[in-house]
Amino acid sequence: MRAVALALVLSLAACGTSRPPLPPAGPPVSAEAPVMVYGARWCQHTRAALDYFRARNIPARFRDVEADPDAWEEMMSRAQAANVQARGIPVLSVRGRVLVGYHQEEVDRALQD
Repeated sequence: MRAVALALVLSLAACGTSRPPLPPAGPPVSAEAPVMVYGARWCQHTRAALDYFRARNIPARFRDVEADPDAWEEMMSRAQAANVQARGIPVLSVRGRVLVGYHQEEVDRALQD
């Protein structure tokens, strides 16, 4: 019985640990420190991220990694510095945190911390 209780406690404790902890947040988002969205114009997830920021009046800057090699290099440098593998787009930089893909919950967490 004790082993079952211990296993249950350990499994419940592990439920919330699927996401790695976020690094400390940088400055609040502003015109001087906007969210960076690295993606492509044809990408629906890039468009969804940009629409999300526009709808909430959150300053965001878009860099087209397909059309601009410098944008690609900047995206890869930020990802590498954050120890993140950027294997797809969009890649977002929110308050210094690099997020791969557009997941509204993760963006909200990064904005609120």
